[in-house]
Amino acid sequence: MPREYRMMTEAPPPLEITDLTTTFVSRNRRTEVVRGVSFTVRRGETMMLLGESGSGKSVTARSIMRLYGPSAEIGGSVKLLGRELLDLAEPQLRAIRGAQIALVPQDPTGALDPLRRIGSQLTEVLAAHGVERVRGAARRRAEELLALVGIPDPKRVADSYPHELSGGMRQRAVIAIAVSCDPQVLIADEPTTALDVTVQAQILELIAELQQRLGMAVLMVTHDVGVAAEFGGRVGVMYAGKLVEEGPARQVLSSPRHPYTAGLLDSLPTPGIARGALRSIVGSPPSVGAFPLGCAFAARCPHARRSCGEADPPLVAVGADRVAACPVVNTEAAVA
Repeated sequence: MPREYRMMTEAPPPLEITDLTTTFVSRNRRTEVVRGVSFTVRRGETMMLLGESGSGKSVTARSIMRLYGPSAEIGGSVKLLGRELLDLAEPQLRAIRGAQIALVPQDPTGALDPLRRIGSQLTEVLAAHGVERVRGAARRRAEELLALVGIPDPKRVADSYPHELSGGMRQRAVIAIAVSCDPQVLIADEPTTALDVTVQAQILELIAELQQRLGMAVLMVTHDVGVAAEFGGRVGVMYAGKLVEEGPARQVLSSPRHPYTAGLLDSLPTPGIARGALRSIVGSPPSVGAFPLGCAFAARCPHARRSCGEADPPLVAVGADRVAACPVVNTEAAVA
């Protein structure tokens, strides 16, 4: 088949982000939080956004779905299956959210209505997107979805209020709502926060199983390097509202090409390192909206040069399917 014909017939990726910017606007202030983020998530692929609190990960995820309303100016391009979301009116977005692109929020307790039973909240989503409007059939589908996410007694849980469930069960219920309409893209924003280690592993395994079964593209936000390593796929490391490194998880987390990524890995507890002897990244991240000229990590970076404070380094190729934004480290690597 000629290459030109293949390119014309290839389906667009589920999620394609180009130069995404998010600026929060108040009466007297404009605060830039996300600064030119670009990445693509293909069908069945996982993309992890990794970084410290305040790096812009969650704002990036929620900006994709335009959940901030008029309080945020969002620029760049967000394409869902080739369709530009930033051009759509709010009624069009409401039809897409939950149906084609869905969110698993960080706090399941806050995401669920405390005054309504879980089954009612599920059937409402099914009806809103035209999946199942007949009451009895919707109820059966709700129980099927709860069983799908590993809830052993779906009928009881469907009849329960959120406060009657454990944290892990609430998170499973939220995931059931998110996948109820078979979305093409699932965004999981710190889905294991506030869960114990055993339940964290179960939730991550559940998301991986659903991804494989439903063929979804998954964008997952996390501050936990261990979660990023366990889930695999691709990793985009964020710092001060920008991607500073991106590539296959196994490569990025075993051989980082940006000092910030290396710092995150060095701060992990590992066998053989005495308690209290862990390395840490010196200093603190810049305040949101007060980013310095040049590389935002320069003040904390052991490789910093005078030139690092003069220009913000762009992402450049540092290997097959990998990019990083540190000319100093990558020049040293090339020389070595």
